[in-house]
Amino acid sequence: MNAFNSHTILTNEVPSRYANIAFPTPVRQLFTYQVPDELQLKTSPGKRVWVPLRGKMAIGMVISTHDQKPDFDCKWIARVLDEEPMLDPDMLWLVRWMHHYYFCSIGEVIQAALPAGYNFVSTSYLIPNEDISGIPKHAKAQFILSEIRQKGRYPLKEAEKRWEPDKKYLKELIRQEYVQVWEEPELSKSTGSELIWNVTEEFTAERVLGLIEKYRVKKPAWIKALEHILELEFPLSQSEAALHGIGTPILRRIQKEGLIDHTTEALRFQSQLNVEPQAPKTLNEKQEKALNHIYESIKDRHHKTFLLHGVTGSGKTEVYIHAIKKILDQGRSAILLVPEISLTPQTVRRFAAVFGNTFAVLHSRLSDRERLQAWTALHNGSLRLVIGARSAVFAPVRDLGIIIIDEEHDSSYKQEDPAPRYHARDVAIMRAHRSNAAVVLGSATPSMSSYNSAIQGKFSLLDLPTRPFAHSQPSVHLIDLRHYRSAMRGPLAIPLYQAIKDRLERNEQSILLYNRRGFSNYVQCPSCGDIPQCPSCAVSLTYHRPYHQLRCHYCGYSQVAPKVCNQCEAGEELQFSGSGTQHVEEQIAELFPEARIIRMDQDTTRGKHAHERLLGSFARGEADILVGTQLVAKGLDFPNLTLAGVVNADTELAFPSYRSSERMFQLLTQFSGRPGRADKAGEVFLQTLKPEHPAFQWIVRHDYLGFARQELPQREYLNYPPYSRLITVFFRAVDPNAVRVAALHFSELARHLFPELQFLGPAPSVIPRMNGQFRWEAQIKAELGQYKETERMLETIVAHYEQHKPKEATSVRLTINLDSL
Repeated sequence: MNAFNSHTILTNEVPSRYANIAFPTPVRQLFTYQVPDELQLKTSPGKRVWVPLRGKMAIGMVISTHDQKPDFDCKWIARVLDEEPMLDPDMLWLVRWMHHYYFCSIGEVIQAALPAGYNFVSTSYLIPNEDISGIPKHAKAQFILSEIRQKGRYPLKEAEKRWEPDKKYLKELIRQEYVQVWEEPELSKSTGSELIWNVTEEFTAERVLGLIEKYRVKKPAWIKALEHILELEFPLSQSEAALHGIGTPILRRIQKEGLIDHTTEALRFQSQLNVEPQAPKTLNEKQEKALNHIYESIKDRHHKTFLLHGVTGSGKTEVYIHAIKKILDQGRSAILLVPEISLTPQTVRRFAAVFGNTFAVLHSRLSDRERLQAWTALHNGSLRLVIGARSAVFAPVRDLGIIIIDEEHDSSYKQEDPAPRYHARDVAIMRAHRSNAAVVLGSATPSMSSYNSAIQGKFSLLDLPTRPFAHSQPSVHLIDLRHYRSAMRGPLAIPLYQAIKDRLERNEQSILLYNRRGFSNYVQCPSCGDIPQCPSCAVSLTYHRPYHQLRCHYCGYSQVAPKVCNQCEAGEELQFSGSGTQHVEEQIAELFPEARIIRMDQDTTRGKHAHERLLGSFARGEADILVGTQLVAKGLDFPNLTLAGVVNADTELAFPSYRSSERMFQLLTQFSGRPGRADKAGEVFLQTLKPEHPAFQWIVRHDYLGFARQELPQREYLNYPPYSRLITVFFRAVDPNAVRVAALHFSELARHLFPELQFLGPAPSVIPRMNGQFRWEAQIKAELGQYKETERMLETIVAHYEQHKPKEATSVRLTINLDSL
């Protein structure tokens, strides 16, 4: 089966003899199949089909149909899976654009655009071939065949596990076509029911840690899961557990230890919120002016992209609500994207108060079945508004009218792994362009890319320069920690300590940001200096105190923290160095024993409803101080919050990136906008060892334009985005020499083929080893607006590399990330 030209033009739904089909592989080509006469009216672009592929049946999607006979023999489509197309013509156009723009396969894009149950995820079954008569020669093969025939449809993985000692006979049955390998979607489209797990009385820290220590050497899969379960919130549904990679067999094994048990409940659609209905708030003059500009585009069904630059607390959300209401009143649909970490119940409740439970919510903490239900409701038109994280840009809404991207600068809008490595902002703009819809990009700290587009007139700039209530932006104070070394209270300099104390006396709330989780950054032996490292990644292990564990924040490896050094065994207790949110929480509790404290980081928010529980408690005034990582930096609105403090404002500067100053400015400006959002004035303290850094002067003044005027000329001089497209090429393998050879060969080849390119590297990655693989990378600065030329350039380099790469490089995985951050 040969590849067909992937540039074939899409056709309408008419009878055709051939179909070009995409599969979820990195191969950037389509495959041509012949359409049987009885399926010609059913086979159309956007539908999934079952076809033979590499000796078994597989799911593919029809991208186009035609009557052009290829010069090779085609296999036949066996079955059309869908009555209606899963992707409409506009979405298929978007899929093709992403295929070219992000240098990925069409199948990879479709995999991202469709939910499980409707995409390519399938289960392999062994099906008896009724057309083959007779029996195999060997008795064992006869027995296996009889078992499969008796069952009618046998899961392939189950068969391979059951007949592992006799796998040659199983393979022979497949080869001689006594049985066929058949693919079917994993998920049923029915709602069904699922298991709900809860802990028993035997689930104590002492019992759990005892089991972990007992199996420390071999550490079976259920023990690894048990370590993870310690951080999850119960009751835990089976689908929630699956999101964390914990399957039913593992949970049943833990159940044997008496630690957990389950009940069965009917699966419901997304939880309905009991929120008091509210009419949209009246807009002020500035908000009304911004809305009118947006409404002109909506009314004319004319695509336009707006950059809504509004200071924190300026009421951007109210503009979103009014714009969405106008769209829904027209009978059209709307998509609202928010950063994953900002998709809090606060955001959802605010929209539920205006629109009721008439919208879908899409984010990573949904189970596959919940995501499927939401997708189906949007696809059939019963819901016309969706609020979600990055992947909601693909939501199958009908008659799209507007896409709003809140906090458009946030890095979570960029998909890094797996492919397609897209940016939701750019995909949203292209989708809206195709649908004649409006796009609103909202932020108090727009990305340099979006602001530069506004300067150049590509986007229409709308301003909300003030807050709609009495108080102005909170005052921001820089604390030079170099001057307070002898005047510290735990992690706090005296001014911040006193400010928190004053708030406690006034019954007002405070929030503290420390962008590192865990109890300490690392532990170290005082005798030999050894620092325990992750066995799979080139990073030190972080100490988590509640369960006395060392954990890797990159691959998830964990172990019980040793009492003494495993290297020198000197007998001295290990020392804890650095700090994390757990440590800061404990220190704050010691400084203010009367204070009620909540910690919010990845460890405390693993459960599906953890965000809602923690933030709800803080909103109800059940805590005085909220300590957290960047999870607390944006999207939160509490009327009694009057103080925000940053324990270490320099953490973003430690990451080697051309965007480090921009990221620090955005994070601290967003965080500085949390206090003083009601009738009480706010105050912010930033603790730093680098107060002379230029970005701080603009943060203190709340001056985004000043920062942008300083940052953009530096980017232009160095030809970094937004003045170029930055392409990062990653090389990964278990063998460090193979990675080095591949990276050097690829780079030398690229420079030879395209000497005019700005090519940086190659060099070892910032973390040179992760998940057991060594990592190198190189970067290319490509011209803007030339994505087809960029695609052809990459195709040429990769083709020459694959054709001429050294033998040592055969095990190296090559990954290309366009518009890398």
